[in-house]
Amino acid sequence: MDVEFIGQLIDSMEQAVARLEWAVGAKNKAEEDKMRIFIFDLYGKTKEALR
Repeated sequence: MDVEFIGQLIDSMEQAVARLEWAVGAKNKAEEDKMRIFIFDLYGKTKEALR
């Protein structure tokens, strides 16, 4: 298990969630959708890396 890689995924997830929160507040639907897809992709990569 590459701990550094997982740490980077988690940092990216944190930034993506903050950006999603901003997009929701700004009612920016395109950015919301983009961030939701990105977060879902990061979740999958994190899950795979932890196996």
